[in-house]
Amino acid sequence: MRLTVLGASGTYPRPGGATNGFLLQERGINLVLKLGNGCLSNLLEEIDFTGIDAVVVTHMHIDHFGDLYPLFYALRFDPDEPWGMRLIMPGGGLELMGRILGEDSRAYLPLVFASEPIAAGRVYRVAEMELSFYPTDHPVEGYSVRLAGEGWTMAYSSDSSPCPGLEEAASGVDLFVCEATLPADYVEEASHGHLTSLQAGETAARAGARRLLLTHIWPAFDKQDILEEVREVFGGEVALAREGMVIQLGGGEDQT
Repeated sequence: MRLTVLGASGTYPRPGGATNGFLLQERGINLVLKLGNGCLSNLLEEIDFTGIDAVVVTHMHIDHFGDLYPLFYALRFDPDEPWGMRLIMPGGGLELMGRILGEDSRAYLPLVFASEPIAAGRVYRVAEMELSFYPTDHPVEGYSVRLAGEGWTMAYSSDSSPCPGLEEAASGVDLFVCEATLPADYVEEASHGHLTSLQAGETAARAGARRLLLTHIWPAFDKQDILEEVREVFGGEVALAREGMVIQLGGGEDQT
């Protein structure tokens, strides 16, 4: 499986960057995990938008789904009408998106996107990839997600304070893509639905994740400082997500 980082910032993008988004490719299947602000442009460097097989949005905060809007319009006005794109998201997500659209555009949302509500405990399949969702601790309904394919496993934390779902999703995975929004001494601020650097590292260590990829770091903080704090508590391989980064999983040795 080939994982390409489309965006890695939390809340708002760093200069030249984008908020959270990832492209997973395996055997000709293209799965988009989050499509935050600025991600669509980076995605189009990799594939045409009509080549997306499914999009997953784990919670309805704009920095995780903002570029669904330009994707919607790209699909809506494509002369070939490549509609019915699979969109896996929390229940009511499509209705929430429609609140800021005009009446005409709103009517096309359920035609352009075929939305499926996320339910914890249910296994979703996108071709050979299996996806399982676990509730997070965040101000809105949200889920961490565990993904598995041929010879690889991966988890994505979504946004969350420490909770059992994070460790369940990441248990023994080859790669844990985890938010590390805040530095270690911002514990109080993180308690409202995010992880500090140390909490991210400790979660990965308890889960037994093989590798850790840090994402969603708030742009006001130095990413290298966050990385060094994580290394204090996580002994495995750890790296910072950056736009354009490619990681290969399965089919032999992992590569970055």
